[in-house]
Amino acid sequence: MASKEATVYILDVGPTLKAKREGSNVPRLEETKAVLLKLLANKVHMNRKTVYVSVILVGSNRTNNELATVDEDGSAEYQFVDVLQPLDIATLELMKGVQNDVEYGETMGDCMDGLIVAMDMMTKFCKRLKYEKKVYILTDACAEINKNEDDAATVQGTLRDGGIQLNVIGTDFDSEGGTEQPKTQMQKENELFFKEMCEAASGNVFSLDEALELTNEFHTKKVKPTAVYRGTLDLGDTESHPDSALSIPVHMFPITMPVKLPTAKKYSMLSESAAVDDMPEGHTGMVNMSRTYKLKVTADMAGEDMDVDTEVAADDLEKAYMYGKTIVPIRAVDLDAYKLRTTKSFTILGFFSASTFKRDWLMANTYAVFPAPADPRAEVEIAGLLFGMFEKNSYALCRYVRAEDAEPKLAILWPEITAETKCFYFGQVAFQEDVRQFFFTSLTDVKSASGKTLEKHRLLATPEMVSAAKDFLNALDLMTAEDGEEYLAPESTFNPAVQRHKQLVEFRALNPTAEFPPVPAPLIKQLLPRPDLLDAAQDYADTLIRLWDIKKVEKPVGKRGYGASLEDGKDGVAQLSGVGGTEGSLFDGLATGQNNNKRHKSESVFGTATSGSVAAAGFVPGSGSGSVFGPGQGDLAASGMVPFEMASVREVGTSDPVKDFQALVRIAIINTQQGVRPAGAGWISVSLAVEQMKAMVLKLISTSFGDQLYEKAVDCLKSLRAFLSHADFVDVAMLAGRKEDDNETIQDRVTTWNAFIKEVKHMCLQTSTSPQRTDFWEMLVKLHKTTLGLLTTQEVPVGAGGVSEAEAEQFWEQSQDASLEVVAPVEDDQDEDDLLALMD
Repeated sequence: MASKEATVYILDVGPTLKAKREGSNVPRLEETKAVLLKLLANKVHMNRKTVYVSVILVGSNRTNNELATVDEDGSAEYQFVDVLQPLDIATLELMKGVQNDVEYGETMGDCMDGLIVAMDMMTKFCKRLKYEKKVYILTDACAEINKNEDDAATVQGTLRDGGIQLNVIGTDFDSEGGTEQPKTQMQKENELFFKEMCEAASGNVFSLDEALELTNEFHTKKVKPTAVYRGTLDLGDTESHPDSALSIPVHMFPITMPVKLPTAKKYSMLSESAAVDDMPEGHTGMVNMSRTYKLKVTADMAGEDMDVDTEVAADDLEKAYMYGKTIVPIRAVDLDAYKLRTTKSFTILGFFSASTFKRDWLMANTYAVFPAPADPRAEVEIAGLLFGMFEKNSYALCRYVRAEDAEPKLAILWPEITAETKCFYFGQVAFQEDVRQFFFTSLTDVKSASGKTLEKHRLLATPEMVSAAKDFLNALDLMTAEDGEEYLAPESTFNPAVQRHKQLVEFRALNPTAEFPPVPAPLIKQLLPRPDLLDAAQDYADTLIRLWDIKKVEKPVGKRGYGASLEDGKDGVAQLSGVGGTEGSLFDGLATGQNNNKRHKSESVFGTATSGSVAAAGFVPGSGSGSVFGPGQGDLAASGMVPFEMASVREVGTSDPVKDFQALVRIAIINTQQGVRPAGAGWISVSLAVEQMKAMVLKLISTSFGDQLYEKAVDCLKSLRAFLSHADFVDVAMLAGRKEDDNETIQDRVTTWNAFIKEVKHMCLQTSTSPQRTDFWEMLVKLHKTTLGLLTTQEVPVGAGGVSEAEAEQFWEQSQDASLEVVAPVEDDQDEDDLLALMD
């Protein structure tokens, strides 16, 4: 591909172009302008500084060219030829000028005059440099043309010697293989003349319909081949054994490279609305982006004199990496130590059989490796290695480092030998860290519970099913196109997103306020299967549906999976009021029973399950404004069974203790509601979940590295306090074994929380522990005083206990040296199985 291009477009604007073609509602000039705009748009999209275009108008009312002369006797040459733009870069302004400013001329112009002006301009601009030169003439061929044989021969010789390709687009020219268009005698003579000129200049003659079809086709941006690697391909140790090692100079070029959509630029609308005089000279509407950094105030910094808008200079910033949940800052002087020092290289590590290669090993793009140009020795060495690997059916495993200190990559080389190409293909392969392996159930082996392989099963395909599937695939074969060519071949299939984006940007640039055009039919064609293939495969599809008993699955309404297990009836999710950080938790969807002993069915993805209400266990909920499980929604579990995602939770873990705690409570309530009886150490009760949560809080506080785990401990405290402070909560597992007053149970829970928060304070402030956790307690006092204090009589139902407001306030004001008395929680009379669970 030539590195530079020079193209001149000659547009006939004579008065005869006001007429319309037969069967068209648009004047000829508007149709030729549409073709010219498409040709210019392709040049604008290329956005290359070495692509130059010019537009010349013939038959214009204005004469503007360097060859125009008027003699004293009144004779004139090269009149009515207007150079709209000399050879320069294609711009949007040029396209707008062609679309809006080109008008009909009142005088017939000679296209040969425009051609000579174009050749003169091109000769002066390109000189003897290497350019790809083309001239396009768009005309109706109605005007008289100078057909002097001597002049025509001179023009043909200049075109041929200058390497200029001439192409002519005629509004009324005959299409290849089409019907003959009605033409005047002058048009017929001019068409024959242009065909002779184009044949001499290695060009073509197109009808307007052919030009419109060609310009509306999708095009890709021409990319100049640029080597991504220029170096040596080494076989052996070239440093230790230079005599026996092989080092071949090679160049590597990309074969496939993803084309990304252009990114939108930031643009100031002030440049559109403001007056020109008010804008600075040379403004473009583009803006510069600036970035500022501000300190992020954390929980331990909240009480300090820290301005939340404190800016940090860019020079004061350092890079940092995450180590678990801890940020590890890296000093600038240490950054070099984090780089893996490598040298630019391309080394063959060994060879392996091509039959052992797996397609899923390949990553990223594909490249082609050629010997260095103008190096005969490299060509011989590459040819020997290439044909040797081809005959042995082997691939090479390589280590590739693109540049100094770049990350090393593993890659394979495989030979590609065709009539057109003889080279190596290069493809990056995965390291162990890059591999993602997933295992699925076998499609051919079905085993019984005893391990016996079954020969007949509903999941095993019969020979009839396999045959029907083969027929279905053959009917959809893309190679059976009507024209004999492969359908949707990569060479002729374009990216719909890229092409549509290109079309819309071009349209909006020329039409700022008009509505966008519909998606082009060729794009829609690439997005849908071929109708003839669908018709041919319909019978086979019906056979597959019958054999496999395929049925349509109705799309479920609402949430799916884990979210569906959290829903409870039609009213959605119940939220805890007044407690931060608990909205949308696993408690949502659990609701206390209504005042009846009815049992009803609830649907789940596994079938229909029957569940009883809490009232059946002997508990009637209080009349409080809300419940931790929801405001009176019926059953404790909307699905009637333990959700699959929660079934594996058996203890409160350190990863997500709040979610584990909520899951344990849910499992305990659902099991009890469904009548599942305790089963020894594996039995989960709500009281067990509470004890595990208390132990987890103390563990997080005591083992935290600095304040790393403080936030998680606070979340646990919030969840536990919210759970124990709600009046509607009751341990149904314990109530099933004994009868007692509701207020007594609630009072026990209030006492449990008040005792535990005092225990937390005692652990944080006592001097015998190491390290001391006074900073955690100070954080609670500053930030969570209103949400994690003692439960007062105002926060719990009447008769449920609690402390006074004064005592709760005194609890926070107590000094560090005060003697703290930890009140032990009131222990419930638990049944034997529950005690066994606690012992584990």
